[in-house]
Amino acid sequence: MNINFSWRMLTIGVLLVALVVAGRIASHYRDKYQQVDKSWQLKWAQRDKVDSDALAQRQASERAEEQRRQQAANQAVKDAEKDNEQLKADAINAKRSADGLQQQLIQLRQQFADSETGKLSSAASSSASKSQAIILLTELLSESNEAAREYAKEADRAYLAGQTCERIYDKVSRQ
Repeated sequence: MNINFSWRMLTIGVLLVALVVAGRIASHYRDKYQQVDKSWQLKWAQRDKVDSDALAQRQASERAEEQRRQQAANQAVKDAEKDNEQLKADAINAKRSADGLQQQLIQLRQQFADSETGKLSSAASSSASKSQAIILLTELLSESNEAAREYAKEADRAYLAGQTCERIYDKVSRQ
C-alpha cells in the first residue's frame, strides 16, 4: 500500500507541477497576447486618428475651394450685372438718338409731301411718283432702323451672357 500511495502521490505531484507550469505558460501567453493586442490597438487608433485628420483637412480644403469658386462666380455675376446696366444705358441713349432721327424723317417726309401737293403742272404727276418713292424709302429706312435696334439688343444680350459664362469658367477653373 505504501508503494501504491507514493506512486499516487508522485503522480499527483507531477500533475500538480504540470498544471502549475501549464498555468504559468498560459498566464504568460495571455499577458503577451494582451500586450500585443494593446500595441496593435494603439497603432490602429493612431492610424485612425491620422486618417481622420487627413479627411478633415481634405474636407476643409475642398470647402475652401468651393467657397472660392462660389465667390468668383458671384463676382462674375456682379460684373455682368454692371455691364448689363451700362448696356441698358447705352441702349436708351441709342433709342433716343434713333427716335430723334425718326422724327426728322417724319418731318422731312411731311415737308416733301406738302411741297409737292401745291404744284399744279404736268411735272407734278412725275414729281408725285418721285415723292412716293422718297416716302417709301424713308419708311424702309425707318423699319430697317427698328430691325437693326432689335438685332443689336439681342446681340448685346448674347454677348453679355457669353462674357459672363467665360468669366465664371475662368475664375472657377483657376486652381
